[in-house]
Amino acid sequence: MKNNIVAVISVIALTMIAVGASASTASQREYKRGYADCKAGRWDENQHGESYKNGCRAAEDQRAGTGAGAGAGAGAGAATKPADGGLRGDKTACLLAVKRKTNNPKVVVLSVETSEANNSVTIGVGPNRAPWRCLVKRGIVADVMSLTDEGKL
Repeated sequence: MKNNIVAVISVIALTMIAVGASASTASQREYKRGYADCKAGRWDENQHGESYKNGCRAAEDQRAGTGAGAGAGAGAGAATKPADGGLRGDKTACLLAVKRKTNNPKVVVLSVETSEANNSVTIGVGPNRAPWRCLVKRGIVADVMSLTDEGKL
C-alpha cells in the first residue's frame, strides 16, 4: 500500500514537471514566433498571448533602433518595454510623412493614442501648430490628414 502511494505521488510529480517544462517551451516558441513575424513586418491578426506580443514588441523595438530587443533570443521574459511604449519609430515616421505632405519642416508631436490596429499620432505644423493626424503601425504610415476645419477658412 505504501509503495502504491509513493508511486502515485511520483507519477503526479513527474506529470507536473513535464507540464511546466512544456508550458515554458510553448511560451518560448510563441515569443520567437512573435519576434520573427514582427521582424519581417508581418502581424498575425489572431489573438495571441503575452509571449507572442512580447516577442513582437522586441522586434519592433529593434527595428526602431531602441535596443530593447537586443536580448530577443534569450526567452519570453527578455523583452523590456521602453519608456515611450515602443512608439518612437511610429512618431518619427509620422513626423516625416507630415513634413512631406505639408512641405513644412516645423512639426512637433502633440499627442499619441495607441491601438491594436493603428496608432494615431497628432502632429502640430508650423508656428501655430495646426493639427494633423497620422495613422501608423510599426513605422508604416497608413494615412495622413489635416484636422483643421477648412470650411471655416
